[in-house]
Amino acid sequence: MIAPVQGEARADSPQKADGAPGAGTGAAAGPAQIAEVPIAPAPDWTRPPPADTGTPAPENASVRFIYSDNQALAGPNSLETYTAIRVRLLKPEALQFGNLTLSWTPGAGGMTLHWLRVIRQGKTIDLTRTAKFTVVRRESGLELAMLDGRLTAFYQVPDLQVGDELEWAATATSFDPTLREHRSGIALLPQGGMPGAFRTRLLWPEGAKLRWQATPDVMRPAAAKVGKLQTVSFEMTDPGAPPEAAMGSPGRFSLSRLIEFSDFADWAELSRRVRPLYDKAAQLKPDSPVRAEAAKIAASTTDPIKRTEAALQLVEDRIRYVYVGMDGGNMTPADADETWQRRFGDCKGKTVLLIALLRELGITADPLLVNSRGGDGMDQRLPNPGLFDHVVARASVNGRLVLLDGTRLGDRSLAQLPPTPWRFGLPLTAQGGKLEKLAMPVPPWPQGINVLDIDARAGLAEPTRVTARRILRGDDAIQLATWLSSVPADQAQRAIKDYWHGEEPWVDAEQASWKMDQAAGVLTLTLTGEGDLTIADPDYPATAVGGRIPSSALSTPARLRRPKSQDQTLPWVTGYPSFQCWATTLRLPPGGASAYWSLFGEGYSRVIGGAELMRRAGLTGDIARSVISRRFLTPEISAADAIASNAQVADFDAYPLAVRRQALFKGAARWPDKPLPFTDATDWTAPDNPCMAPPVSTSAGKAAAPPAPVVYAPPPAPPPRPATAKPGS
Repeated sequence: MIAPVQGEARADSPQKADGAPGAGTGAAAGPAQIAEVPIAPAPDWTRPPPADTGTPAPENASVRFIYSDNQALAGPNSLETYTAIRVRLLKPEALQFGNLTLSWTPGAGGMTLHWLRVIRQGKTIDLTRTAKFTVVRRESGLELAMLDGRLTAFYQVPDLQVGDELEWAATATSFDPTLREHRSGIALLPQGGMPGAFRTRLLWPEGAKLRWQATPDVMRPAAAKVGKLQTVSFEMTDPGAPPEAAMGSPGRFSLSRLIEFSDFADWAELSRRVRPLYDKAAQLKPDSPVRAEAAKIAASTTDPIKRTEAALQLVEDRIRYVYVGMDGGNMTPADADETWQRRFGDCKGKTVLLIALLRELGITADPLLVNSRGGDGMDQRLPNPGLFDHVVARASVNGRLVLLDGTRLGDRSLAQLPPTPWRFGLPLTAQGGKLEKLAMPVPPWPQGINVLDIDARAGLAEPTRVTARRILRGDDAIQLATWLSSVPADQAQRAIKDYWHGEEPWVDAEQASWKMDQAAGVLTLTLTGEGDLTIADPDYPATAVGGRIPSSALSTPARLRRPKSQDQTLPWVTGYPSFQCWATTLRLPPGGASAYWSLFGEGYSRVIGGAELMRRAGLTGDIARSVISRRFLTPEISAADAIASNAQVADFDAYPLAVRRQALFKGAARWPDKPLPFTDATDWTAPDNPCMAPPVSTSAGKAAAPPAPVVYAPPPAPPPRPATAKPGS
């Protein structure tokens, strides 16, 4: 079915996406009712459905499409989308096709049924006039604090049987009250291989400035005229499977059989058209309480950075998130004063309020439309407001542009704002902003740090005391802290113990606790218990004279290779913006006068496959410490960088560090201690903690100069290495 400008609202985590940038007035879900969906003949601009190809269904198919026909008229007042489907039900699981649903937004469109019938053994059972639909406003996103006001009509086709053919047709009318004069949308032809006839047909008035384009795998039909309408028709019969997506390639290379249309001349026209809505909504009344809040911030500091941080915190903390896409609110933001008064708003309402505050504080700020899923390849699409489902504020603070998302929680410092997945943004300006490729900064700090402190002073082969801490930042920290605070203490402790059992199964948990630092936005999960190093590493169990240091190695990066049948020139996606870190302290038995401890393993700082891989280690006296981290620097790497990265995998050290007790013979010199990478007083919540590697080249295929390696002790008997290494992390 062709998707118009208005898309379903959606949300992902603490930053709720809003389906498209809008907010209106909330209302409770209405009761279900039996209703007659309007019935009328198919519009006169439609064509009869395409003929059946007669091709048999695959042997184990549950359903056979006779035809699937989508026709859309991008008219002067609305987008009319006609859908007609006929399917043959071959197995019991296909009977679910009898659960019919028709959905529309009241006040911004409607739905008309044309026919509904069952064909059984050549005879037609016409249900068009007798079908009684149940109409509900079900608010499918209610648990995500989302209201869109859509109505859904349900009907269960009675007495449907295997072998029947089900045929129905309906037309949905839709428009965005804010952009009533514009039409844009996207359609997809079959995304899999199947027998049958499939068509997507687009019509628009002669003289309308409508453009269309399609992905390269769609045949380009010639435009034709039908009366005073222009039309293009895309047809497929018995389509095979589309070409397989290249393994590991970005999503923009996976788009297949896509058709899109738009009457916006360019992105700048869309920007100019929407900008006045935000300017109007950001205007504060003379006696606005928002002005009073801005005055309080202004009185507390003259620093633009601190003012911006205070305004962002105010919007995040005091305005709860609720998306409302009704009454024209899919694109139109609520007024800043209204959002403040009711104390809730969606991304548009929160952004308008934040912009109003910043402007009162003398800080330039404008709306920026983004796609919460990233928007990869958006620069290849036609201008379409439906491609955006989120809006944020872009402010100029001390000459630097910062993106501020008022729907988040816990942001306290501009310097520590997390990287976002947004690849493109459309600034809303009076002159008309162009679609911009947004910067993808290197993640500034780890989202998670695991810190182990192992007291093995009684002996490596003896029970040890273990203190484990999991330090979380950002959305994960906020979400988990909210959950932990809402459940009984014993349930929270059990959840923390279960987490650590999965991470370090060799530790028998005793006590667990958690603490949320609201000011820093950091959650710390702490566990204490008894550990057994003899089972921590089955390949090299600890003994009285040596053992491996837990969580002291990164797994070997995967080789980036595709089947020969796939395009070898395409880039590869990475794990950006993931940044994780592990730190371990191992307190060893005293060496005494006749022995000392030595450390086996190297430190490194390398970039492989777009990821910065770092390990530092040291041993001083009877304490060994290690810290490892994996930080993805970029969302994707080129095919050439992937080849270069593969060449580095072979010599990557995925073995954990090891310690060994060395005898100190009379007159022999012991090797000097090596500096430890951190101390007991290290603040792991600080931005400059030991997880941060020295600067390295961001070229994915070129290793940076590594730091000085850990110096080996004289190797009288290096630890045995198994044939297959088991990474410590």
